[in-house]
Amino acid sequence: MPTRQIDLHSHSTASDGRLTPKELIALAKKQNLRALALTDHDTVSGLGMFHDAGKAAGIETVSGVEVSAQFAKGTMHIVGLFVDPGSQALRAFLRQLADGRKVRNPQIIRRLNELGMAITMEEVEQEAGLLESSVGGGAIDKSVGRPHIAAVLIKKGYVKTKQEAFDKFLAKGRSAYVTRFAVSPEESIAQIHSAAGLAILAHPPYLKADNQQELDDIVKDLKSKGLDGLEVYYSTHTPAETEMCWSLAKKYDLAPSGGSDFHGEAGRANASVELGTGVNKNLAIQYSVLETLKQRLAKKR
Repeated sequence: MPTRQIDLHSHSTASDGRLTPKELIALAKKQNLRALALTDHDTVSGLGMFHDAGKAAGIETVSGVEVSAQFAKGTMHIVGLFVDPGSQALRAFLRQLADGRKVRNPQIIRRLNELGMAITMEEVEQEAGLLESSVGGGAIDKSVGRPHIAAVLIKKGYVKTKQEAFDKFLAKGRSAYVTRFAVSPEESIAQIHSAAGLAILAHPPYLKADNQQELDDIVKDLKSKGLDGLEVYYSTHTPAETEMCWSLAKKYDLAPSGGSDFHGEAGRANASVELGTGVNKNLAIQYSVLETLKQRLAKKR
């Protein structure tokens, strides 16, 4: 019998995923996963349902969250694993981040309107599941952002894919991009630690470092700020990028982590991302990765 694998990066309808936390567990069961982390953007609201469903299905569940940190060039996301979803400090921090999205979203829509696209905030909220008439009916404490705006643009025929929506309008530097409130990497790491979690740098290639030395310097700086781990295994990492991340993890004594970043739809570059197995089955993350992370967590306590 093949070894049951794990996935430590996934999203549900609590943020911008297409499956509810319960449906995510059902898919993990179908994929024969041994353990799964739910790492929704800026919210822990899906974790209750997630853990209940995991217990019933016999799948080990890990409490997670993914936050965006201030970064000038590319995208810096920091995943918190093993966070306490009941931490009031963490919840207050995540509400602050969510409020930043609430301010930004209407500004993005206004820019799209100015570019000739008839899109409304109500349509975005409908897409995100915030309205009573939405699928899931009136969700609360939900992270709403650019992926939901992209989905509406697709439905209305302005773009064909989410990647096209970001490339043309929504990504940093594009015509409808609006910056939003974010805190420093140091503060993001500290908030994850305050909730008893490990801070993991997600998909390092997304930082868009100019060269290996720049990436090395970034990781070194994050390590000095308390970073615990680095996402070595990821759906769109090339073999060379995986090896590069491994080298950085070893050099700076960072625990390796990884996951599919499954949303239930096409990922970066419209690649089909599957839970647990990534793109074209390029992921096979062993349970030993989770064991190493647990050991790192135990040393901190």
